[in-house]
Amino acid sequence: MFLKGDKYVVIEVLNHYIQVTVLRTDFKHKQITVTRTFYKELSEFDPATALKEVKKILKKITGLKNYKIVLSLDALFATTMYSSVSLVRTNPKEVIDEADLDNLISQSIWRFFDKHRFKIAQKMNVDEVDVLLTDVRIRDIRIDSHRVVNPIGFKAKSVEIFFSQTFVAREFMRELRELLPRENIELIIEAGTALAHVLSHARGSSDFYVANLFPGHTAVYAADNQRFGHHDRFDWGGNDLKKYLSRYLHLGPEAAESTIKSYSEDNASGNFLRKFEAMLVQELSVFANGIESVVDAGPAEVYVNSFFNVPPVIFTGRFQNRFEKPVRLLSLSPSFITEKLGYEIQYKTSETVRNPLILVGSILELTLLPQNDTMSHLANRRVRWLVT
Repeated sequence: MFLKGDKYVVIEVLNHYIQVTVLRTDFKHKQITVTRTFYKELSEFDPATALKEVKKILKKITGLKNYKIVLSLDALFATTMYSSVSLVRTNPKEVIDEADLDNLISQSIWRFFDKHRFKIAQKMNVDEVDVLLTDVRIRDIRIDSHRVVNPIGFKAKSVEIFFSQTFVAREFMRELRELLPRENIELIIEAGTALAHVLSHARGSSDFYVANLFPGHTAVYAADNQRFGHHDRFDWGGNDLKKYLSRYLHLGPEAAESTIKSYSEDNASGNFLRKFEAMLVQELSVFANGIESVVDAGPAEVYVNSFFNVPPVIFTGRFQNRFEKPVRLLSLSPSFITEKLGYEIQYKTSETVRNPLILVGSILELTLLPQNDTMSHLANRRVRWLVT
């Protein structure tokens, strides 16, 4: 499926920035080489503004038609969910043929879409009629609780279909179709869900959370068994921390950010660092309360992926003892994922890749796509109903 030197453009459209990264992949030898990256802060976050900036950046890439494209999108524009639907067959003594399988897949897609579209519409702040199903991947099939590669030819009372589905807001999809050649798009996915899914493979297990800390809010993703997706969000982010410090230390936003950086690098006197940390902990307790309010009651491991310089005190035992629930905050780096999965990433560019975890999650999600193209082809034939 993957050839040495395949060229990709990864387009990240996230809550406060656009990042377009050009890279080459050799998935067979597990090597990824980043050759160029472009970055643009967004003052307004809406489909027209975001894709206008993407269009400007893409003009800088020569021969775009020769690249495969991955779209890694914010929770406001896309929803990717991994889940399953179990169906009971009306004629369990008859063997499953292609027509029967096609019907089962169609039923599962519609049942999932019908069950979740209201919640998805609320998440993306659109009407239900503006939720478009754009991609379905069949991940696993079980007949009478037994896993099979292909159920055709088997008899079964029940069929459980595990899949991933990506939904996109209609307005965003309309703008996207005008901007990019459809045949070049390899994957459209919600960035946070991709990171959680790839991380589960790196860990060798699920049952954890990923918290993406943006400037204006925190988005929490859950990984539970074979189910991955957006879990919840709360209104606390890097801007709140800077405002707090600006108010109490009478600093401008840039000075406040610089002070946090100095603290994180122990670049100040011990007395100042202790007083500053005590001040930080007061505001960071708001973040801790937010995390505690959205995770389940049982033990919760929460990987923190911050889009700003988060103070490392949150990973200390004395800070985490503030939780009433058994919550454990964990730091996360791209190398944790790449080393666990055996990949090597080289950066042959002088530009800085912002939050490389999102890039790693998006590109390595390609390696986890199901290899049974027949199943996914049957599923995507049915997607046409829901993309008009």
